Amino acid sequence: MMNNHLNDFIRSPRTLAINAQLKAISFAEFWQDVAAQAAWIQPSPQSVWALWEQDSYDFLVLLFAGLVAKKRILLPPNRVAQLEQDFRRQDIHFLSRQLSISPVQMIPIPEWNTETLNQAHIDFYTSGSTGQPKRIERNLAQLLSEVQGLDQTFGLAENSIALATVSHQHIYGLLFKVLWPLATGRCFYSPQLGFPEDVVIMQQRFTTSNRQNYVISSPALLKRWNKDMVLQACEAVFSSGGKLESGIRPQLNDAITEILGSSETGGIAYRHQDHAAWQAFADVDIQIEQAHLQVKTAHAYTEQWIETGDLAQWQQLDNTTLGFELLGRADRLIKLEEKRLSLDAIEQGIQSQPQVEQCHALVVEHEQRQLLACIVVLNADARASLKQLGKRQFVSQLKHQLSHGLERIAIPRLWRFLTDIPHNSQSKRDKHYLKSLFQPMLYPVVLQRTALENEHCWTLEFSPELECFKGHFPTQPIYPGVGQIGFVEAFAKQIWADLDWCSGYEQLKFQHVIVPYSVIAMKLTRKQHKISFELHQQDQTMASGRLLFALKIAGEERST
Repeated sequence: MMNNHLNDFIRSPRTLAINAQLKAISFAEFWQDVAAQAAWIQPSPQSVWALWEQDSYDFLVLLFAGLVAKKRILLPPNRVAQLEQDFRRQDIHFLSRQLSISPVQMIPIPEWNTETLNQAHIDFYTSGSTGQPKRIERNLAQLLSEVQGLDQTFGLAENSIALATVSHQHIYGLLFKVLWPLATGRCFYSPQLGFPEDVVIMQQRFTTSNRQNYVISSPALLKRWNKDMVLQACEAVFSSGGKLESGIRPQLNDAITEILGSSETGGIAYRHQDHAAWQAFADVDIQIEQAHLQVKTAHAYTEQWIETGDLAQWQQLDNTTLGFELLGRADRLIKLEEKRLSLDAIEQGIQSQPQVEQCHALVVEHEQRQLLACIVVLNADARASLKQLGKRQFVSQLKHQLSHGLERIAIPRLWRFLTDIPHNSQSKRDKHYLKSLFQPMLYPVVLQRTALENEHCWTLEFSPELECFKGHFPTQPIYPGVGQIGFVEAFAKQIWADLDWCSGYEQLKFQHVIVPYSVIAMKLTRKQHKISFELHQQDQTMASGRLLFALKIAGEERST
């Protein structure tokens, strides 16, 4: 039983976590930290706490401290200002580590038996990629049941260390990065890795101590891999959170195991090759009713059959094993002008064009009408042609090509051309955000966002449809400095809930102009009431400076 393993490691000197300074932290030290933090949390009258921590070790300490203190823990989909305000109205506050707790105050760790595991409640939120985020209630017994299944399926070496490019805040990262090591005596590297190069560097460091490793990643990062970045001492590479596009696997010198699952179901199935059938985990039952995939498993939030929203069909894996093939999402079948259409089929038709690398079709509301729209990623030659011809002529040529394979009503009316399809922190496409790209656009398109240590980083694309390009200037549009300050201020206030109004600026420099189709990296860092920003295009600094803010305190503003 998995709970016996938890009990066995409570006093173990074995390493559980390695921090950014490469200091090893043992299981025994971890459980002492948990006991100390639980002593501070337990007397609180609050029965529900939210948890969002960048560092995986601090996160795991606070998670178990809250559970030991018999509190319900919420793992929100993000930590932005609006969410903090919503939680505050419900008297839900975020846990944070307390550094001045004496050992005398520590409370004993309970024995992890069936009763205590079932009473340890952790609530997740769905990604919100296809609608409003939904709260999913789970308990520790269910999560550890799933971890046990992972261990039996993949059987990693005892000394293997988890290296993750995904956040522990979401169920995939939580299970694979922190709970799997905690329950099996392995260890994890605490910081989240932001780039493929970071993964390889850490692998090199840990191979000197004869450690194997496994990588927990996502399609968003893996598609940035190239053959020069060679994985070392790597037992497995896992990918989840979205479809792994064809052509990514050959870039790595190791196999990639794709994981299919969701917050509602937990892990469902896995596969090792593009276009291969999915094989269900041993403790997962599958049924397909009228092409709809349904799942039942002991590690889900319910013991009833769960409708996944996926369309599927059975496929034979070998002589004795039955797998299944995914046929797309059920909610991607639409009715437009009384005509039944498949968005997946439309995407296949557009993606069959030689100049198209990727696309995403969707239906948007425009002047009280439903219109078919598409976000397209072009290859380098086609992107150059778009800039040379202009959008109107380029789209006209593309529509003519599509008319040979798609009926008129299935050819999108509205188009956005980007270098990538935007995705959220879980590597999923946010339906509401993608639709907003076809409304008046005030801020650049967020292709990707990461939060590492004390800095927040964005990849931004400056679509020519942005409002700030209008009138600056007719023959050569540029994005004005005042517009840059505007979106820096807006993004900063989304992150830090206590920022009120911008009261001044320091060391503003606008060194190079930003033109349509530019892709810019933005970094925000904070020191007290000052937010520093840097905008880079490759190795070139485009703009930088500091914004000074008034701060909110206890519902009132304080000028600084």
